[in-house]
Amino acid sequence: MSAATAAFSRLFSISCAPPDVISGELNLKHDIQISESTIYRYIQRDREQGGLLYQLLPHRGKPYKTHSGSGDRVNIKNRVGIENRPEIADEKTELGHFEIDTIFGAGQKSFLLTLVDKMSKSVVIRKLANKQANTVVEAFKDVHGSTFYDFKTLTSDNGSEFAAHEDIADITGSDFFFARPYHSWERGLNEHTNGLIRRFYPKGTDFNKVSEEEIAELEHILNTRGRASLGYRSPNDVFLEHLMAA
Repeated sequence: MSAATAAFSRLFSISCAPPDVISGELNLKHDIQISESTIYRYIQRDREQGGLLYQLLPHRGKPYKTHSGSGDRVNIKNRVGIENRPEIADEKTELGHFEIDTIFGAGQKSFLLTLVDKMSKSVVIRKLANKQANTVVEAFKDVHGSTFYDFKTLTSDNGSEFAAHEDIADITGSDFFFARPYHSWERGLNEHTNGLIRRFYPKGTDFNKVSEEEIAELEHILNTRGRASLGYRSPNDVFLEHLMAA
C-alpha cells in the first residue's frame, strides 16, 4: 500500500469525509496529490474485493420537508426574531455567531444539543437527558464553562426547549434570536451539521446508549477534518488562525 493510499484510507475511515475533501486535505496538509476520481476508483476496487469503504460515502438524503413540529412554534416569551440579528452574523468575518438545535434520538427519548459557529464551522455537541428548557440551560452552563468560545449571537428554531433563551443569553453573554417558523434554511449550517452527525449516529439511535466519550470523539472528528467551504482547512484550523490574529 502506497503512502498516499494509506493516508487516504486512514482519513476516510476515521472522518467519513467525502472524497473531494479527502483529496483537498491530503494536498493541503500532507502535500500528497491524489485526485477525487482516483479515490472513487479505489473505493470501487475495494468494494469489488469485498471491502466496505463504499458504505462510508455520503448519501444524498431526501429533500427537507417542513412540518408542524415543536421547532415551528412561536409562543415563546420575549422572543426576538432573526430579522433583528446584526448583519455581521451572516458575513462570516468573526467568530462567535452560532446556530443551535437539538437532535432527537430513538422514540424521542434521548437528545443531543448541537451548536455550530457560522464562520469556522466549529461544532459543539452535548447529550441531553430530556428536552426541557431547564435541561438545555444546564447544558449551556457546561458549554460556556468548558470551551473557549466568545459567544456573540445564538440562533435557534422556535422549539420549546429554547424557551429559557434569556437565561442562555445571560450565561453565554450573547444575544439570542429565533428563525422564522418553517424557514429551516435560515439555519442551513446547523441543518447541514446535524446531517454530518447523522452519518455517525443515524435516525433511530438511542443516545442514552452513547457515552459522553463517544460524543466527544465525534465532536473532535468533525472539528479536525477539512471542509471544502474552508479551503480544506478544518474548523479547528480556522478557529486557531483567528484567535492568533486577534
